[in-house]
Amino acid sequence: MTSSIRNGKGHRAYRRKQQRLRREGRDCAWCGKPIDYTLPATHAMSFTADHPDAVNNGGHLYAQDLDPMHRRCNSIKSDSAAPTIRPPG
Repeated sequence: MTSSIRNGKGHRAYRRKQQRLRREGRDCAWCGKPIDYTLPATHAMSFTADHPDAVNNGGHLYAQDLDPMHRRCNSIKSDSAAPTIRPPG
């Protein structure tokens, strides 16, 4: 069983940062297109919060800001290097 501290999703700091991103309504940090924040969490184009420096690559869970991404973009990025912002269109 993975603890909520280890995976970061149950941690209050993570949740606060995630909610702040929702309020800001920023575009996807990977593809640059707008995110529909009203989509259900299971939708491919729904909002998810990404750790810019992947935890698997030595990034810190709590010490970094999060980036808004589409669930699909976050899946494509996986734990690879920092994204290159692509112009929308």
